[in-house]
Amino acid sequence: MTPFGKFLEIIRRSRQLQQKQLAVDLGINASYISALEKGRKEPLSKQVLERLITSLELDDEEQATMWKCGEQSKRTLHLPDGMMLAEYELVSQLRQQLGRLSQEQITLMMNVLALNTSKNKQSNMRRIDM
Repeated sequence: MTPFGKFLEIIRRSRQLQQKQLAVDLGINASYISALEKGRKEPLSKQVLERLITSLELDDEEQATMWKCGEQSKRTLHLPDGMMLAEYELVSQLRQQLGRLSQEQITLMMNVLALNTSKNKQSNMRRIDM
């Protein structure tokens, strides 16, 4: 299951809709809804996601969660221009380990990545104080 699949299933069930009912509302096949929820398919196109927002009457918080989960569930990764060679190596090694990482490893990596974010915030705060 992907973050988007989990979100979609939870929100659909909270609205007391079956997959088939939601599929009819969106104009797509019910088997596609099932595949989305199970994580076998990538999130829908932007146009269908917009219809999903309307059909399920998602509030602002639910919409933000849906977009975030959709982004997290993409199966294709586009690397930015200008990456350092070390970043290519990191991405390569991470890709080889995906599906086999422990929760502890994931937590450690997330904490390391958060260090950069908090360092940037502190740096920005210092600039404001000056």
